Amino acid sequence: MTKSTVTSLRFTADQYEKIKKLADLHGVSVTTYMREAVLDRMTDEVDYNDANANLTASHGKTVSSAAIRQRLGLDR
Repeated sequence: MTKSTVTSLRFTADQYEKIKKLADLHGVSVTTYMREAVLDRMTDEVDYNDANANLTASHGKTVSSAAIRQRLGLDR
């Protein structure tokens, strides 16, 4: 079993109400909404860092989306 850690966050009443409305809109609890938001942000950071590393490794050379579609046989 993976160990989990509990943390707390402070929001103004107005901020919390906005978060609660968004959580309700998505049909999840405030805790679930905030947890998913943080985990999504972490994934975005990893993706961004990977993209930067790839761009550096390619020395700035890029490939157009049309060329990628053609390579994958999607331009039919």
